[in-house]
Amino acid sequence: MNHETEQPGKSGTFNWKKWLIAGAIALVAVALLAALMWPSSVDLDLATAQRGPLSVTVEEQGRTRAMLRYTVAAPISGRLLRTHIDEGDRVEEGDVLVRIAPPPTDARTAATARADLAAAQAREREAGAAVIEAQGNFQLAKGEARRRADLYLKQAISAETRDAFEQAAQAAEARLGSAQASLAAAAAAVRSARSHLLGADPGSDKQGAIAIRAPVSGRVLRVHEESERVVQAGAPLFDLSEGDALELVVDVLTEDAVQVHGGDPILITGWGGSATLKGNVRYVEPGAFTKISALGVEEQRVNVIGDLPDAPATLGAGYRIEAAIVTWSGTDVLQIPTGAMFRRDGAWQTFVVEDGRARLRKLQIGHRNTEFAEVETGIESGEQVIVFPSDLIEDGVRVTGHLTNG
Repeated sequence: MNHETEQPGKSGTFNWKKWLIAGAIALVAVALLAALMWPSSVDLDLATAQRGPLSVTVEEQGRTRAMLRYTVAAPISGRLLRTHIDEGDRVEEGDVLVRIAPPPTDARTAATARADLAAAQAREREAGAAVIEAQGNFQLAKGEARRRADLYLKQAISAETRDAFEQAAQAAEARLGSAQASLAAAAAAVRSARSHLLGADPGSDKQGAIAIRAPVSGRVLRVHEESERVVQAGAPLFDLSEGDALELVVDVLTEDAVQVHGGDPILITGWGGSATLKGNVRYVEPGAFTKISALGVEEQRVNVIGDLPDAPATLGAGYRIEAAIVTWSGTDVLQIPTGAMFRRDGAWQTFVVEDGRARLRKLQIGHRNTEFAEVETGIESGEQVIVFPSDLIEDGVRVTGHLTNG
């Protein structure tokens, strides 16, 4: 019986040594992979729930505005003459701001007005001649009546004759009055016809011009029309402010405006200085308006009007500001960062670190702003929460981290 012995390394034989080595390597790889996937502590940002002041604000851009503002408008249509007033000038009540001359007249209208003036002047001369004639007749009739009265006293004529001459004198006086009235009417017609020529002569700017005067003493905020041009009645010409007092105009969303009330503090930044200015809400305008946002979204907004009692001298009307309207504030409020909260199962929740592990807590949230939220129940002061937890964080996961607040 012939037995063949298997020689290692030869073809067709089974190499146990190689398989043992490969198996050992696979076990090591599985162990390493399991070690990598085994739950370990996750490094995170932590924050401490602590008590302190908290305020809720409505933050929007706004502008300053002159508190006692007057708009001077054109009382009539006409040619606005060039003004000598500049923006920023101080004026006194009654000062002439500008003059408005009658509107310019075209050639056909001017020719018609000149013809009407000539006719009116001719009627005036005719009426003047009639007055002169009536005055002569009246003087003559008055003299005849006087002589007839003397003859009657001498019993040279009858009473009927005397009365007839007195009546003739009265009639002559009445005709004189009528002629004088006609002369006055003719003179008025001349003035009316002449007024239609105002503006027809380019050199008659001052003729018939109306002076527009300052209604109050103050500063000129804006000159709407600096150059000469034709304006319509009611067109704005100047914006004046009585004194230097400023107010704030901040347009906010209507859903934010319902939280704003008169007397709420306003913190003003972004006005160009380093200091934070303080104002307060005077009132919220009752009517809202539609505004298209920078993203093309249609928004309903409303103006909040505020007082700025201590405005710096460098801050003028129409300046842009950043306003934070304080709608609620507390001095001793338990709070956590808003980044530590998230919605789950219809409630606010957070991860609290207990004994090095993340524990899920349900919260009852009160007031909040963009950075912090008031915690009414669910957490105690001094406990640490995870800020911006990732998807790797679940209840019971071991965590480590560093504090982002005190």
